[in-house]
Amino acid sequence: MDEVVTSRFPEELLKKMDKAVSRGVFRSRSEALRAMVEEHLREHPALFLGDGAQDLLANSPALSDDELEALGETIFGGMSVAELVAEGRSRR
Repeated sequence: MDEVVTSRFPEELLKKMDKAVSRGVFRSRSEALRAMVEEHLREHPALFLGDGAQDLLANSPALSDDELEALGETIFGGMSVAELVAEGRSRR
């Protein structure tokens, strides 16, 4: 079930969003916001791991390269740590 969320945005952000809607990138502001939030959640899954995972990572011993790779692939949906690092560098 969808829920309605009321929020305030700076005028500049709304102008950019309206421009994307008027160009046909999105059908509405709602669709634009939904797409942007979904993309952010996909790009930053570590933000939503929960306290248990954060505690596990904070209290775990140093990981070997293979263990780090396996953990990274689990957390980031199959992307290797090397791919994530390369992606991050390409965004600069």
